[in-house]
Amino acid sequence: MTYRNRKLLDQAYAMPCMAQFTHPCTGWQGCEPAHSDWQLFGRGIGHKTPDWAFAAVCHMAHQAFDRMSREDKRMEWLRAYVATQNHIWENELVKVA
Repeated sequence: MTYRNRKLLDQAYAMPCMAQFTHPCTGWQGCEPAHSDWQLFGRGIGHKTPDWAFAAVCHMAHQAFDRMSREDKRMEWLRAYVATQNHIWENELVKVA
């Protein structure tokens, strides 16, 4: 079963855009969770990766991923994912019980 957590995904909407490539950023309007599309992160036929495998990016950056080469998309998504994870943990948006 794929891990789902609406509260975790909702964190993305209040985060700054973590995309580090040049794009017409609309992060001031809010961001959205961009799930990984790698099998390494659990993607399979007919389902997305678990909800912990997302990068918080603005809508324009999310759309830009679809226009990138596979290699560029992976590198830029991974950079945004690491920045997202750093933001989540540094700002204590997730707590360990």
